Amino acid sequence: MQPFNEKQLLEAISKGDEKAFKVLFLYYYPRVKGFIGGLLQSSEEVEDISQDIFLMLWNHRSSFVAINNFKSYLFRICKNAVYRHIERTLLFKNYLQKQTENMASIPECNETDDNIQLQELELLIAITVEKMPPQRKKIYKMSRESGMSNDEIAHTLGLNKRTIENHLSQALTDLRKVLSIAFILFF
Repeated sequence: MQPFNEKQLLEAISKGDEKAFKVLFLYYYPRVKGFIGGLLQSSEEVEDISQDIFLMLWNHRSSFVAINNFKSYLFRICKNAVYRHIERTLLFKNYLQKQTENMASIPECNETDDNIQLQELELLIAITVEKMPPQRKKIYKMSRESGMSNDEIAHTLGLNKRTIENHLSQALTDLRKVLSIAFILFF
C-alpha cells in the first residue's frame, strides 16, 4: 500500500514540488533498483541507470498529470532503459571484436602505422567512454571534456562530491583496462 495519494503527488511534482518528488523517490527508488538489479549483474550499472531514470523523471515532471498508472509507467521506463543499456553493450562488444579482427589482418608496413594506431587508440577511448553507464559517462565528459571541477559537477548534477569522485575513479579504471588490452594488441 502506498503511503500517499498517487494522483495528488504526481500533480504536486508536475508543479515542481521537490518534497513531493522526494516522497516518490524514497518509495520507488529501492523498487527500481531491485527490478533493474534482477536484469543486470553490475551494481554500478544498476545504480547509474536507477539514478538516471529518476533524473529523467524530474526533468519530465510536467507530463505527470497525464499518467494514470505511475507504477506501470515507471517500470516500462526501467525495462526500456535496461534494454537500451544491453543493446549498447552488445554493439560495443561487437565493434571491439571487429576492430580486433581488422587490426590483426593489417600488416605493419611503414611509419604511418603509428598514426593509424594512434587514431584507433583515440577511437577506442571514445567508444569506451560511450559504453560507460550514462551517469559515469556524463560525469567523465563534464570533467575531462568540459574541464569542470568535481565540486562544479556535484553542484550541477545535485550529487555528493564523493559520488562524483567514485564515478571518475571507475571511469579511469575502465579506460585503463581497455588501454592495457590495446597496448598488448598494438605492441
